[in-house]
Amino acid sequence: MDIPGSIFAAMLTPFSEDGSVAPEGIAPLVDYILSRGVHGLYAGGSSGEAMLQSVEERSIVLNELANVARDKCTLIAHVGAAATCDAVALAKLAGETGYHAVSAVPPYYYKHGFSQIADYYRAIAEASGLPLIIYNIPALSGTDIPTDQLLELMEDDRIAGVKFTAPDLFQFSQLRQRAPGNKFYFGTDEMFLGAAAMGSDGGIGSTYNLIGDVYVGIEKAVNAGDIETARKLQRKSGDLVKILLETGVLPGLKHALNRIGVPVGPCRRPFSPADPAALARLDAWMDSNGFV
Repeated sequence: MDIPGSIFAAMLTPFSEDGSVAPEGIAPLVDYILSRGVHGLYAGGSSGEAMLQSVEERSIVLNELANVARDKCTLIAHVGAAATCDAVALAKLAGETGYHAVSAVPPYYYKHGFSQIADYYRAIAEASGLPLIIYNIPALSGTDIPTDQLLELMEDDRIAGVKFTAPDLFQFSQLRQRAPGNKFYFGTDEMFLGAAAMGSDGGIGSTYNLIGDVYVGIEKAVNAGDIETARKLQRKSGDLVKILLETGVLPGLKHALNRIGVPVGPCRRPFSPADPAALARLDAWMDSNGFV
């Protein structure tokens, strides 16, 4: 169940000004992201505004990305949905179009028990025929899967590991220690150095769309024992994240990419345009960091 690479951008979804999905924007976005040295793309997740799209729209994005990039890098398709049938349909598509792995948040909105969540993940794994990465993001999904339950899920050989998007580095380290044969990717960008030092298998994050080279550099520096370089790069990430929390992470990132000529368009409503004063601070950060 090998998944090549370790640093994956949680890819944004390009939209047109009228709010429709813009698949023609995928190729230039892919080219830019890969130019920063990342190893692959994680499509259709939180950063991709997937929960604001229909299954048909999500399928268009996954198909176009496969056509553009399946021979260029590792591709992971996020297929999580509120209904198992929707997740299964997307998982089957990923398996048929050349993705390397699938991922899924737990089924959301309704409060499901562990047996129902386990059945959901088994159905996704069966449909895709690909390694499955559980996406644990309790702040957005509303479901925080405990350590013991995550470990129980990973007893299924088809479940390769976890995308861990939470600030609990202790839980992350416990998972890594207790399941050394599985993959654990960290998804809280501003804390990546901590996870890398604890032995993560890599990272999957939204700011990787713009500064993927920073996370490639942190991982290389940690592996080389160069803590000063790793700290410097993590500070750069933190400075950007601080501003993005003022603009809104996705509106800010889309503004930044549009500004450098990568046509990702706006976010889909109910996202609203970012505060102009916050965008001015983002522009100043970009100017000072060589984004022209």
